[in-house]
Amino acid sequence: MNGCRLLFKRGLDRNYVELCEEYIGIKGKIDFRQSLNKNLFRQGRSICQFDGFESDILQNQLLKATILHLTKIEAIDKDLKREIWDCYYRFSSICDINIQLSHFSQIRIHRNNSFYDLLLKVCRLIFENSVLDEKSGRYHFKEFLGSDKDMARLFESFVRNFYKREQTYFQVRQEDITWDASPVGGSSMDYLPKMQTDVTLESNDRKIIIDTKFYSEALVSRYGNEKIRSNNLYQLYSYLRNIEKKPNILLNGTCEGVLLYPTVEYSLDEKFNFGSHFIRIKTLNLNSDWRNIRAELLSICNEY
Repeated sequence: MNGCRLLFKRGLDRNYVELCEEYIGIKGKIDFRQSLNKNLFRQGRSICQFDGFESDILQNQLLKATILHLTKIEAIDKDLKREIWDCYYRFSSICDINIQLSHFSQIRIHRNNSFYDLLLKVCRLIFENSVLDEKSGRYHFKEFLGSDKDMARLFESFVRNFYKREQTYFQVRQEDITWDASPVGGSSMDYLPKMQTDVTLESNDRKIIIDTKFYSEALVSRYGNEKIRSNNLYQLYSYLRNIEKKPNILLNGTCEGVLLYPTVEYSLDEKFNFGSHFIRIKTLNLNSDWRNIRAELLSICNEY
């Protein structure tokens, strides 16, 4: 609900949508058939089709539908449910829809509506992980905390949106990285896997690649010793090595990397120099006070 309250303060996203309404006079394109059938021209009215700059668009419809869906979940506390209903009524100008999974892929997130990214991912998470009890007609949540894939997606979105909101020094985005490779003979670059960062922070003098990982255990045991997952470190190092080949990326031609995990049993904050690359391996305690979470995340872009 906090996300929706912030959204109301910012203002709901708007876009141009085609409207068809009865109108005094003429506006846009006239629907002559409907206007004649209703004998509206004699009344100085007409059925018109025109573009309106409206908030009744799919992303807001999905938020409203998800909030309504939450009111049908049994396990939600009564006080929280009252907050949910209050939030729902503030979407009174938005049409009700039945959520389909395909709706989420129709939303285009860009710079002007990036705040919706995390909210819609939470909506999708709720939709995918609530099931109907046929006996009671009410919904309940599936156990999804054990799903690393879903939680990893949410954790990644949270970190990226945090930096978009809480600091202004760095530009924040996901970034596609080109392989520093060239095909030999008849080989094709199409067979190489896509490299895309979870979070790229970039300013005039620094570039930080953050790779978020969500596991029930951040470390793995090898011969009685706990180690960082090697494939995570190899992946981040590959990003750094390939991205430095881009021309004029930075004055010194290097960038920093961070492996970020949620804290499980204990905290980590390890720092290394791999050649010219600084890499930090850090855990974040998501169960701590928000001020501590904020300070920890900001420390990533304030320290070297």
